[in-house]
Amino acid sequence: MHHHSSSRVEQSSRAEVHSRSEMHSSRSMHHSSNMHDNIDHHHAPVTTGQAPHHYNGHNEDDDRIIEREHYGGEHHQQYTKQQSYLHSGRKLSNQQYHGTGMPPREQAPHVPNHLNQQNLDANYMAEDQHNGGGSTSPSVTRYSLLQFAMQHFRNDQISDSRSHGRESSERSSNRSYAELVKWQGLPIRMPLLRLPNDLAPLALECFECILCYCGDIPMDPELTEVKCVYTVLMHCHKYLALRDEVYCQLMKQTTANRSPCPDSTQRGWRLLSILAAYFGCSDALRPYLLEHLTSAASDRRRSCHGTAAVCLTNLRKTARCGGRKNVPSVEEVTAVSAGRSARRQIYRLPGGAERVVNTRCSTVVADVIAELCALLGIESETEQQEFSLYCIVQGDAFTMPLAADEYILDVTTELLKSGQPFYLIFCRSVWHFPLKRDPAPTPLYVEVLFNQVAPDYLEGLLLELPGNGVPPPDVVRDMARIAALLHRAADLSHVPAMKEIKFLLPKPALGIREIRPAQWVGLVQSAWPQIANLSPGQVKAQFLNVLSAWPLFGSSFFAVKRIWAEEGPHVDDGPMWRDLILALNRRGVLFLDPNTHETMQHWPFMEVISTRKVRSEDGALFLDMKVGNLMQQRVIRVQTEQAHEISRLVRQYITMAQISQRDKRDVVN
Repeated sequence: MHHHSSSRVEQSSRAEVHSRSEMHSSRSMHHSSNMHDNIDHHHAPVTTGQAPHHYNGHNEDDDRIIEREHYGGEHHQQYTKQQSYLHSGRKLSNQQYHGTGMPPREQAPHVPNHLNQQNLDANYMAEDQHNGGGSTSPSVTRYSLLQFAMQHFRNDQISDSRSHGRESSERSSNRSYAELVKWQGLPIRMPLLRLPNDLAPLALECFECILCYCGDIPMDPELTEVKCVYTVLMHCHKYLALRDEVYCQLMKQTTANRSPCPDSTQRGWRLLSILAAYFGCSDALRPYLLEHLTSAASDRRRSCHGTAAVCLTNLRKTARCGGRKNVPSVEEVTAVSAGRSARRQIYRLPGGAERVVNTRCSTVVADVIAELCALLGIESETEQQEFSLYCIVQGDAFTMPLAADEYILDVTTELLKSGQPFYLIFCRSVWHFPLKRDPAPTPLYVEVLFNQVAPDYLEGLLLELPGNGVPPPDVVRDMARIAALLHRAADLSHVPAMKEIKFLLPKPALGIREIRPAQWVGLVQSAWPQIANLSPGQVKAQFLNVLSAWPLFGSSFFAVKRIWAEEGPHVDDGPMWRDLILALNRRGVLFLDPNTHETMQHWPFMEVISTRKVRSEDGALFLDMKVGNLMQQRVIRVQTEQAHEISRLVRQYITMAQISQRDKRDVVN
């Protein structure tokens, strides 16, 4: 997509994904005789003006399609397991939990016999009387912090009392463990967990920042609340091993909090909610952290239960989506630490309309799509997957949709930092499901789809012209009726005149010699009386209904080059590349003649086996599509700078078809 088309996108909001101007551009297409077919070139970086942040899942790789029977959407991506520096000699190590995410129930942490649960309950469970009900008491449930401390905290933090006899040693050890997991108002002298020596000073610095942020110790003159939060986040961002340590520190500071500072407990929970929005924890700690958050969130008597519920939501989102990728802006940290959890982010719709969605630090693209789909009356999660959120960056030639699990503020923070003008636009990218008719769709649904389809229609992309150049009579009648509908859609009530009608017809229609301008005027004006009294909303719905019967309705169009006569003999001067239009719709992959838009080749998605992006030595990007069946297969290579988007849409259509088939089977069963 070219820079000069951005103004048109402002008006039609086609998201610059399949720019109409591109279809007829004379952009030079590179090809190289030095093409390497080996896998080494499949990972070359994409340099086609993408935004500076990382778009998940769009690297040049081999996208296997045929074996995707199980579907979890973008959200089934497993949370990457972090390295745990928990004591390897303990009975419960991180390895025991590998691949489960939770320790098996039968493998409950072993409590040493000398640590009597009743003693702990009697001595320490009642201490929550002093903390105003905001913090958690050090309980001894299966996954309590106390149990975790017994298994994983440093041994050298427990004073050696063996010299005082066995009974004295038991009481002392009981008290030491329970004290370790309770709030303290002074800095710790060593990390809670076994960390590499070089991380110990950073762990102590994090704890001191927690104390300062919570108001438990005076803040240094050069330190601010925001700097405290920023320091903790920066250290955890850089060193994965610190994340468990900081989680344990915050669990400790929100347990039996007896601080003289009245806000200490609430601020501790707030800091915990911030951390949970950015980082996950190890498999070993996860059940204990979830227990700590769940017990507080489920007890409405505690003043912190609301913040604890936010922590729980953030942590689950982080486990599903992987956590924030970029360090937050100072403005974001300032807002969150002040208790302002959401910011008003503007999202554009096709046609230029805007909607504001409250965007939190843990909001991902899928959340925004779901909220905007709800405004359109689309409640089915499967149907919502037809919509995408695109980030349009000024100066970028091409754009890609944001991944469903990408954090909105990761995207916007990077772009704001770089000073690049951008906007986020929501539109339909896949047209698997038919138009909504019964019950009647919402006005916004009609408006969004109308504004997406109208530019492609007027460009002529939906119009198929047969070999003789004259469309069938029913198509001519449709075009005349649509011209009248478009006139009324602009809220005009007078009879359309010739000077207006030429802008209401598809561009190729004006070149049909057999239909003279005066004939078009007569056809459009004869259709006008049935339309004149309809509202703009009604005519837009009719526009979509008429076009939905056209074969190319609901297509995404891409300008590509392809060697057409692949089976023919190769001539000495190299293969002949031909300009074509590649169309994707619910019927499959279609290659169209660039002038008549007749279908030259067609493969249903069930015959598309895989796609692969390949970049040549001179930088040209190609898409290889393997098509056929188990008995006979062939690879089709096309040259296009939008190989990533084509591959993504093919994958999305196949996924939608698989989900629909599964849903039908479920209904039958």
